[in-house]
Amino acid sequence: MLITEILKKKRDGFELNKDEISYFIKGLSNFNVSDIQAAAFLMACCTKGLSSKETTYLTYQMRDSGEKFNFAKINKPKVDKHSTGGVGDKISLLITPLLMAFDIAVPMISGRGLGHTGGTVDKLESISGFKIRLDYEDYFNLLIQNGAFMACQTDDIAPADKKLYHIRDVTGTVESIGLITASILSKKLVEDLDALAMDIKVGNGAFMRDLSSAHQLAESMAGVARESGLKMRIIFSSMEQPLGYKIGNWLEIEETMESLNGQYSADIRDLTLKLCSSMLIAGGLFDNELESGLELNKVWDSGLAAKNFVKMIEAQGGNLELSKSKYENYPEYEIVSDKRGFIQQIDTLYTGIAGIMLGAGRKDINDKIDYGAGIILNKKIGDTVEIGETLAVLKSKDKSLFDSPAELLKNCFIISDDYKKAPKLILDEWVI
Repeated sequence: MLITEILKKKRDGFELNKDEISYFIKGLSNFNVSDIQAAAFLMACCTKGLSSKETTYLTYQMRDSGEKFNFAKINKPKVDKHSTGGVGDKISLLITPLLMAFDIAVPMISGRGLGHTGGTVDKLESISGFKIRLDYEDYFNLLIQNGAFMACQTDDIAPADKKLYHIRDVTGTVESIGLITASILSKKLVEDLDALAMDIKVGNGAFMRDLSSAHQLAESMAGVARESGLKMRIIFSSMEQPLGYKIGNWLEIEETMESLNGQYSADIRDLTLKLCSSMLIAGGLFDNELESGLELNKVWDSGLAAKNFVKMIEAQGGNLELSKSKYENYPEYEIVSDKRGFIQQIDTLYTGIAGIMLGAGRKDINDKIDYGAGIILNKKIGDTVEIGETLAVLKSKDKSLFDSPAELLKNCFIISDDYKKAPKLILDEWVI
């Protein structure tokens, strides 16, 4: 079997069989497949699509390319959550401390930023001392002690996916339903889960621009979930504007702490509670959202979730106070409005790109992130604005980077005399 023949077959739109996909994935692991060949494979998959069989084969082969967990000795439902990626999406950081208050285990292996979207791993790495890479004993002990851990994909966890993930990020091959499905579920099936809550983003800041495309992705994921016996609940949420008010790695850690301490935006609270309820119901702890919601609100409003967040960070070596001192005097640049009216629209895609231009994300696979860089929004859709009022604040340690993202971000705000309500947050829900 030749890699070049596999690439030609996929390029020409033919379905790859299980052996061919297995041969390709094993070639990634033993270095018989080069990065150039991997990029060609991804581009062919992106342009020609992957069938349901190919997606399932690819998911399983990527899952089996490394080690798998066995958490059978932990006598709790094991449930995780995953988002397809958004701008300002720090929801995983709120979910984990909330669910630490319940008799449930949350083994959360997260990803880095992809394209214009932020990644939970990059946010956690903005915290001084936080150990994002753990060994098996650490994973197990944290689930026993706290009921949760937050970690990154290591070289031993679905390594084939890790390699393809980085190449997708810099080759324009992110927006493929089959590749997104295989990447997400290969990592989740490693975790020995009983159930998974999926947050599929929809809108101009998401990889799925409309609900029809999001439903196609959900169908793809549901097919693999049914095949593997994984319970799944899928929430379709709007990404027509950034979540919350802060975009960037440390800034989103900061907003997480503010939110858990009572200073939250409605969209952050609503989506967090919706996904937490989905996880608790999927795990069998509650029968409906009314019951789960009552208990979740108690945990949030009592301050327990805020304490759990600090507990989780410190359990993995993080120092929040040291981190705060590191980023608190960052250079800033204000973007002011030259119009009055109502915020009609925020181009979320280009808001995310502006954050990358400031250093909050990667333009190239080898780029180093400025963890303190990012954007603080002062206005969201439906808000009034006056001439000279601040729309947003940019932050970066490199002042020379401000001009281009400032011009881009200012154009992301559409201001009109007509009032427009904020977009509906929860668009649909499926139970698999």
